[in-house]
Amino acid sequence: MSERSDQRGGQASPSRSTASNETLARHVARISGVFDAAPIGIGVWAITGELVHPNPVLCDLLESTPAKLVGAAFVQYLDPADVEGVGRLVDGVWNGTRNSFECDFRCVQTDGRPLWLRTQVFAVYGPGGRPEYLVSQIFSFTDRRVGQARDGHLASASPALLWATDEYGSPTSGNDRTYEFVGLPARSGDLSGALFNTMHDDDFDRVRQKLADAIGARQPFQFTARSTRADGQWRWLHHRARPTFDDHARFEGYVGVSLDVTEDEAERRELEDVRRLFDSVTEAGPLAVLRTDAVGRVVYANGRWARLVDDPDIRLTGLGWRSLLVPEHVDEIMRRGAAAVETREPFVLRVRARDGSVAAELSDPEREGRYWVELRVAPVFDLEGSLDGFVGTIADVTAEMIADERADQLARVLDAGSDFLVIVERNGTISYANHAAEEALGVRVPAAKELAGGAPPSFLMDVLDADSFEFFHEVVEPVLVETGRWKGELTMRDIERHEVPVSALALAHTNDQGRIETVSVVARDISDLKQAQWRMRQLATHDYLTGLPNRVMLYERLDQALSRYHRLGQTVALLYLDLDRFKPINDELGHHVGDAVLVALADRIHAAVRDTDTPARIGGDEFAVLVEGYEDDELLERVAHRLIDTISEPIVVDGDAVAVGVSIGIVAADASSTDADSLLARADAAMYAAKSAGRGRFMFAAGTAIDIDVRTDE
Repeated sequence: MSERSDQRGGQASPSRSTASNETLARHVARISGVFDAAPIGIGVWAITGELVHPNPVLCDLLESTPAKLVGAAFVQYLDPADVEGVGRLVDGVWNGTRNSFECDFRCVQTDGRPLWLRTQVFAVYGPGGRPEYLVSQIFSFTDRRVGQARDGHLASASPALLWATDEYGSPTSGNDRTYEFVGLPARSGDLSGALFNTMHDDDFDRVRQKLADAIGARQPFQFTARSTRADGQWRWLHHRARPTFDDHARFEGYVGVSLDVTEDEAERRELEDVRRLFDSVTEAGPLAVLRTDAVGRVVYANGRWARLVDDPDIRLTGLGWRSLLVPEHVDEIMRRGAAAVETREPFVLRVRARDGSVAAELSDPEREGRYWVELRVAPVFDLEGSLDGFVGTIADVTAEMIADERADQLARVLDAGSDFLVIVERNGTISYANHAAEEALGVRVPAAKELAGGAPPSFLMDVLDADSFEFFHEVVEPVLVETGRWKGELTMRDIERHEVPVSALALAHTNDQGRIETVSVVARDISDLKQAQWRMRQLATHDYLTGLPNRVMLYERLDQALSRYHRLGQTVALLYLDLDRFKPINDELGHHVGDAVLVALADRIHAAVRDTDTPARIGGDEFAVLVEGYEDDELLERVAHRLIDTISEPIVVDGDAVAVGVSIGIVAADASSTDADSLLARADAAMYAAKSAGRGRFMFAAGTAIDIDVRTDE
């Protein structure tokens, strides 16, 4: 994100950007309950591209705290290769051609490695119909427990006054803004109660007893009073604080915040902006959001409800929340809600919703009581600290619950199948194996009483070969941590320790903290498929008569060799062989004799070259040899001499001795050798030159070290 120009094309004013950032920060402070209750990672970004507010889930994903994250640039969480593309997407938002986009966002895994998650970014529109802020959401992740906020820290850059007190309620330390307000240097030491000492006498008399009672009872307190700022101006400050306790439950003091609420008219405008921001966040979000008043009446429900209950005309405003749930869950929610009011912390609960529970029938009546949702609720309080209602987010988890109920049925089906199924614990122990895995792979899953007697269990390393086990540890496990699913090929070992190639599907199963507890592996024996693939590969890449590589494989290996030549400088040469006096054998003795001669010559050619070279049959009586990694042209000459000598030796077929010769063209790759065709054409031309010069000899292509060999037929 970058600083945007205004409608007249000028650059955004720094002072205006600063004012917008401060306004947005105050907005976010007022609706932090919405963000903190959401089980997704949410970030609010200013017009200048800086992070104004990360919710607790986003802080967890980034392994950091709000104080360290606020002010961070959006671009620093992007892949450098994606910056330009994301910039174009942002331009589209500001130009009005789109109102949202998605991109990869770099988070942090528990071991410190990068974790790339998909984030949705959408615009929040102001009164003029133009984007004023951007909000990002991450709602798909599997490797951490989410929804828990980290311990709060004093944020030095916060626009609010943050402070901590001693056990008597006297402020002793604060953030930079607190020291600035009372006229002390930042972090200069003990406040010595200076913040409350600047309070107006009339206001102090009004709140003194209430404050003393709260401190004596170790209860939260809040009040609004006038205090004199360091510049001499009286400002209305709203103070809120809650008690803190050490690990032994001993009272330590209070942590609090003070907000300047002097500008009432500005506050009213900001409240309207907050309402628009709240609506934008909830309407664009992936979850159904519900807001109730203190007695439980629905005062707001976002558009996701219509999709959740499959009724575009549903209207929930004015209904009681109890009408949405089956009766047996109402008491539990009431109990949790009362506890949340006391602790001021959100709670999470899975409950059953009632199909057909509102005015119109919402779906199939047969699903009554079978519609499961995950409910996350946070209490909302007014400025006086009184309960103002609740904010709840709801996600449909019906499919997950039904899947759990049918797990046993599925296990029985899999146990009767021919595919292998094993469930692996976090330490690698196989805790379940179906009948096929036990019989074919020899997996041993002892019963509890057998384990007590010392019976050894089976481990994943017992059923995978060494390479596949290493691959599973280094590749499959990280994928399971990130996505929860992996599919590919592995090699298992059967009960006789023979290798069994399998097509495998691995699924991760996590606990409540998002940590993988078990992994299910379903594998199918594909030995027949692999054998068929090998046979098809052989037919496609090898000569049916001689068994040598054919032109297809020669081209493939030649392209690879040329690539190594241009990248690494490894030498490459090609010998093109054309048999002399072969046609009369076919014409006079028959093709069966000619075929036998070709088979014999193929064996001789294969024996005459190095194991690292590639001999190939590329035509009727044409062969080629690919040579790599030679030191000088003398080796090519020696290979050519050996081929001429071995091919010219007589061959006996059906009692008849026949003799053939060979003409060879040799070409060494150089800077102009860009593809297999050009190198083969040069070698072919050199071969024809050798044949024209008298046959039974070899010749280098023009431009290489040697132009012509002086060898002639004996």
